[in-house]
Formats: sequence, structure tokens, C-alpha cells
Amino acid sequence: MQRFVWTFFILLFAAFVSAGEPQSLTNIPSRVQTPKPLTEGGVVLTFDDRNFQDWIQALPLLDEFGVQATFFISGKIDGPALKAIQKLQAHGHAIGSHSVNHLKAVEYFEENSAETFLRREITPQLNELQAAGVAPVCFAYPMSRNNAATDEALLNVFRHLRTGKSIAANERLRDADAFFVPAAKIAEQGCLAGKGIDFAPTRPDRTYEQIDGAFDRAAKNNEIIVLYAHRIAESGNGNFITPEALTRILQSAKQRGLRFYTFNDLP
Repeated sequence: MQRFVWTFFILLFAAFVSAGEPQSLTNIPSRVQTPKPLTEGGVVLTFDDRNFQDWIQALPLLDEFGVQATFFISGKIDGPALKAIQKLQAHGHAIGSHSVNHLKAVEYFEENSAETFLRREITPQLNELQAAGVAPVCFAYPMSRNNAATDEALLNVFRHLRTGKSIAANERLRDADAFFVPAAKIAEQGCLAGKGIDFAPTRPDRTYEQIDGAFDRAAKNNEIIVLYAHRIAESGNGNFITPEALTRILQSAKQRGLRFYTFNDLP
């Protein structure tokens, strides 16, 4: 209840101090109902930025495995974004916020303020998403830049946040406790640490052996692990995972009986 009250006042403040005409209360996004507690371990699969063409082309693959993912969109919710959102939601996928300008939150907070970040990077996008019929409950940090101050401010707006962490080449993913949250305690963990799977299995921290081991642990302990990627493509510039690698990862999770959750499913 306290978090909801803070959400209301922060967004109310941001709406009235932003440039231009004051926005009405009806334009402030509202939360969706909190889901029931979870008991089963699983995987939260997420994708970032504005890779709309790749994501839409991968819908048949996700459908084949009955997987619903969360897509964190950055930038304006313009025509291309709206079309992608409609198609993604039609297949049961969730939409999250990734900010307007993909800025590093920690540095922005230090150079400006939490209020300015919310007003410029969060509220405009949430208003545009609301106009599209979307009420995001989650936010992914651009470049995984977060700290206690950014978490505190953004958890007044979103139910969950996602950052990213890495492991050393000689570490086992299954031993890295930061990536695993018991399903029954997921509501207590506001900011979740995601594990990148772009370029899998070609990097030491995201080989199939590493990922399989993580899934074994999650299945055994009824824990939830968050994974993130960007493009879904055979090759190209930037961060991407190939359809072949994604298929192998989905198969591995399914073989172990792990459920796939979206961020909307998390209490």
C-alpha cells in the first residue's frame, strides 16, 4: 500500500512539472492487479531495446515452446513500436519500460536528480504506453546501471526492476546465488539480476553447460532465474542470440519442467 501511494505522488509530481501543458490524472499509468504468489521455479525470458523485426520473426519459435517473454522497449512509443506491441501482446507476451533515451540511471541520478530522471525518462514513456493500452509493471535498466538510490526511486513506480550481472570465466553460473530467487519469495525481491545470453554458447559464462546447470538448480530448488538478450538473428551488429541457440535454451528449460514467467506474472 505504501509503495502504491508513493507511485501515485511521484507520477503526479512528474506530470505537473514536466514541460508543456500539465497532464491530467487520467494520463498517469496505473498498476495492474498483483498476481498470486508463486511456488514453482522457472525462467523469466526478456529482450531489450527496439528490435521489433527480429522479435516478430521469432514469434513462431516462442509459440512452438509455449513461451511467453517480456520485451523491454526503449524510446518513443511510435508507429513501429505500437505495431510490435500489438503483435507481441496478441501472443501473450508482456511489455516493460526501458526508458526514453536509454541513459545510465546511476550517472543521471548523480548529475541531475531522481525527480528529473522520472520526469524525462519514465513518465513520458509510461503515458504513451498507457495510451496504447499497456500498464507496465517492470523496468529494465539500460546497460544494467543501478544502485540503491535508483532502485528506491524506481520501485515506487514499478513492481519489479531488472538489472544485469556477470560471472567470471572460471565461475559456474549455478553457484552464483545472485541470479536465483526462490519462487515463493520473488515478491520480496524488487530488483532482479538477469543473466545475459547474447552470443550463447560461444562465451564461457553462457555455454550450454553453464545454462543447463543453472536450469538444474532452478528446477531442484524451485527458484526463478532471469535471462536477457537483445536481437534474435543469425548474425549482425550488436548483441544477438541465434534462433538455434535460443531453441536449445528453450528445450533445456522445458526438459527440466521449468515454467516460463513474464514479469507480469511475478507478484
